[in-house]
This record gives sequence, structure tokens and C-alpha cells, in this order.
Amino acid sequence: MTVKNTAAGPAPAPEGDPVDLGAAARAVLDVLREAGGSLRVSDVAERMGTHDNTVRTHLAQLVERRLATATTAPAQGRGRPATLYEAGPRPGARTAEYRALTSAFAADLIAHGDGPEVRTRARSIGRAWGEQMRTADGDASARLDATLADLGFGPVREGEVVRLTTCPLLEAALEHPEVICQVHLGLVAGTLGRREEDPPIELTPFAEPGACLLRVPADR
Repeated sequence: MTVKNTAAGPAPAPEGDPVDLGAAARAVLDVLREAGGSLRVSDVAERMGTHDNTVRTHLAQLVERRLATATTAPAQGRGRPATLYEAGPRPGARTAEYRALTSAFAADLIAHGDGPEVRTRARSIGRAWGEQMRTADGDASARLDATLADLGFGPVREGEVVRLTTCPLLEAALEHPEVICQVHLGLVAGTLGRREEDPPIELTPFAEPGACLLRVPADR
């Protein structure tokens, strides 16, 4: 279900890592990505041949910019539990691909208006692509967030609500939200393998300054 809203929404999608990311922070990010898993501050520092405090500063920057995540390791004996760092999804890694593919068929759909049949077709196309990208690895919410990040949506999760802070098709979505947003809804449903009888996914476009809101209720 899509609920229309005219408030200011997300920013244009990024094409990759921020251009203003410093060389040292980028090097730390490269270490996290090459590791393919969680690392402690000391692990990163050892691999880079530098001091823990230097690495810690750059890790904090990466977490703040949502390029990495920080979690607390399980407690082991006395002392403060260590913080584990892991690279986040590459921002906008597949933005260009998504924009090119979606724009091609969206133009044809939009030419036929925005009636129920067009919206249903748009949702079906999005679902078909989402099903192709679907994997069975890991938690469903984490998989969805990673896919949305790759495609340029800048997801920020708050429980079952995901704030979409950037949009790979912002210009088209501003002009034709009932078509473009249906593609997005179908994509989410296909990625999660949702059935028609499952609780409906809701997308409120331009719901607040800086974001559209996606609500994904848990499966029954």
C-alpha cells in the first residue's frame, strides 16, 4: 500500500562512497571490507601497522557516516567488552544499474498514466527483480537493508520501519510517485519473498524532511 504525502522527502541517491572521505578513513574502511567480518580496534590497527587510538578515530567517523557498524562483543571474564566493527553495505553500489533498468520500463508505464492497472504492473516488475536478487543467507531484515543500500536508498532501520534517506529515482518519483513507488514496493516484497496474504508493506513517499518511510510488518 502506498500513501501519498507531499512533504519534502529523501535526497538523491549516492553513486558510491562519499567523495570527502579522507585517505586514512578510506584505508580503514578497506581493511574492514577485506576482512569480510567483524574486527576489533586492535585487529584493524595491527593490519594497518598503526596505533589503536588513530584507528579508533577513523572507525567512529565510518560508523557516524553509516559506512560501518559497531556492536558490543559478548563479555568474557572481567573487563569491559570489546567493540566489534564491520563494514556496512557499499552505498549506491548498484544505483546506476537500478536507475537504468527502472527508468527504461517506468517511462513506458508512465506513458499509460497512473491508473490501477499501471500501478499493478509496476509493482509486478519490481517484485520480479526483487525475487532475482533474493538470497536465503542471514536475517531477512538485514538482507533487505543491504539490498536497499546497494540500490541507493540509504536505509535507516527503526524496528519495522525503515527510513529511506536517498532515492535513486528521485526526479521521476517526484513527478510520478504512484508508479515509481509501486516499483519500490514490489522490489521489497520480492526481496523478502512476501505473499499476497502476508501483512501489507506500506510506503509513505516524502513522509518527512529527508526521508520516505517504509513499514515492513513481521510475517504472520
